[in-house]
Amino acid sequence: MNNQKQTGFTIVELLIVIVVIGILAAITIVAYNGVQNRANDTAVQSDLRNIGGKFMEFKAINDTLPQTSADFTPMNLKVAKNAYGYHYTPAGSNGYNMIYCINGSSIALVAASKSGNVYVYKDGGVQAGVGPLVSYQTTCANNGVPSSGTWFFSNGVWQAWIS
Repeated sequence: MNNQKQTGFTIVELLIVIVVIGILAAITIVAYNGVQNRANDTAVQSDLRNIGGKFMEFKAINDTLPQTSADFTPMNLKVAKNAYGYHYTPAGSNGYNMIYCINGSSIALVAASKSGNVYVYKDGGVQAGVGPLVSYQTTCANNGVPSSGTWFFSNGVWQAWIS
């Protein structure tokens, strides 16, 4: 008779380890995506606050709000481009995700984060906006400034005045 004892793991033990590793991996992926979404949301909110502040500074100096690329270009506007998603994609375009709405002395900057959340700078602060970003008329009206708008990102390209 062979009295040697065999060592090793049984199939059941190996399956249990694999299942536990799979559960831990799933939890980690979900947590990572949540952190990434919050980071994108925070970047978009910060961009809106910074650009809105520059627009208010422009108004204080020039007694009017900026309206054209000639006004925007010297402002050195910067955004965290990777934090934005393509949430309005009409046929034949690559998407829109940030718009400047102006109506008299009222403005709104509306942007969609990569997470899908929409934020608006209005009345000196950033708050949750109304999405989805659709046509400029609808997007501006939904966010409290019925007007025409200027897309800062359109057809897959940021405007030249955004760095």
